[in-house]
Amino acid sequence: MSFDDLPETWPDLPLDDPLLAADVVDLVVSHADRVDGCAGFLLLDDTLRLRTPLVIGDTGDEHDPWELRDGLVEALRPLDLGGVVLARGRDGSVLLTDTDRAWHEMALDVCRRLGVPLVAAFVATPAAVRPFPAPLRAADDLAS
Repeated sequence: MSFDDLPETWPDLPLDDPLLAADVVDLVVSHADRVDGCAGFLLLDDTLRLRTPLVIGDTGDEHDPWELRDGLVEALRPLDLGGVVLARGRDGSVLLTDTDRAWHEMALDVCRRLGVPLVAAFVATPAAVRPFPAPLRAADDLAS
């Protein structure tokens, strides 16, 4: 996955395709933002096309994502969004951490409060852009 793979028409395409969304995250979240830590929110219109990116820098592991929740809800509420893609930028391993999961939970809560879907979520490190695992369906968590 790389922004080098983006088709020329990517601004006209919905970001519900995980590969396309990952490539757009790769484009939006800079190397410096990944090293310093950031929270990226790709704000989507009602057709799930990128409306505008919002990247909040300096959000390393020592920062509590929940401190941003209320401000994000208030800032995003008037925008009439169709959806959001989360991009958690950080240095280190591409393996998900507890802090990554906290950012994901906070983003889910923001989207619930706004009444829009969290279309996708990614961790963007200097090495790669990795998707969060897909949500479990009701029967997926049953023991075999």
